[in-house]
Amino acid sequence: MYHRFFEEIAFTDKQKRDIQQAAELSYESSLKEALQRAIAQRDEQKVGTILLQGLQTFGPVCPLVLIQSCYEQVCDLYRTLTVEESVRLATLSDISLWTQAYAHDHSQETGFVQVFWIARHVCAKILRLGRLQFEQKSMKSPYRIYQEKHSGHCITLAEANLACDRSGYLTEAEQAVFITTLSEENTSLLAHPVDSASGSIARQPSWYDTSALRLLSDSATTVLHIHIPAGEKLTKEAVDDSLRQVCRYVPNHGLAVCASWLLDPALAMVAEPSSNIVLFMQRFAKFPVPFETPQIFERVFGFTATEEDIPHWKATTTLQKSIQQALSEGVVFRTMGGYLLL
Repeated sequence: MYHRFFEEIAFTDKQKRDIQQAAELSYESSLKEALQRAIAQRDEQKVGTILLQGLQTFGPVCPLVLIQSCYEQVCDLYRTLTVEESVRLATLSDISLWTQAYAHDHSQETGFVQVFWIARHVCAKILRLGRLQFEQKSMKSPYRIYQEKHSGHCITLAEANLACDRSGYLTEAEQAVFITTLSEENTSLLAHPVDSASGSIARQPSWYDTSALRLLSDSATTVLHIHIPAGEKLTKEAVDDSLRQVCRYVPNHGLAVCASWLLDPALAMVAEPSSNIVLFMQRFAKFPVPFETPQIFERVFGFTATEEDIPHWKATTTLQKSIQQALSEGVVFRTMGGYLLL
């Protein structure tokens, strides 16, 4: 059990020693039993809660010890679900990615803190297929996505009571310039459309004839969520391959959604038009999502970076320098949501 866990997950020698030493303690026995039950039920919320309890009680190495102790059960779960070994290994490699991220931010110490995120992998709720990860769950975002029956063109409409700023992006209620409305009567629908290129919500609602539209998704519809792990380049070929794979694995889904800094239209102002990140961004029809700090700052500069830090950051890459320049010119960066048809 120990051997397989360390053989399949790419830990450093120090991380292996730290996990093995922590595993010799008896503190995880009761948590292990609870974790086994939660994995059997594929209850990612319970798995995350148990891993969090271990983290808070015994420290950042404990989640790794707990996962290691149930690793064979996790592998059996993937096998029961007929997930290929290569897909299982790729999916669980996220354990290594986030362990390395913890080491980078904590002077090479061993630890793991993304417990609710990795709970999805442990329960096989997320699968990595090539460059991208996919998860089936409800859309949750407060939008309706329709497709025109005659043209195939997609329309995104905002649900009611969304607080928006003057540019049509989500904001706090007390700062809102307008609040979205939505009303329906028979086949007539009055709602605020969302611009698919900018992701902004129109200030004025428009009328739509729903008899000419096909509803693809609302907030409760189960869709495929795309996640983008750190690692290799996000090339067009790699993304195309992932999307082909997911269509084979999950053939009954026609819509994939994503929320990321990589969907921000402002990327076109700081990266080359032919760059991988701009080409990826352009695949998606956009819609606004709530956020506190734009995700681009932590992903491009570091997980501790804030918007106030960026102008004084010692930029070492072309993208960092471009973002600094754009901020000085008043460009606003946002974490953005979007969807594409499969």
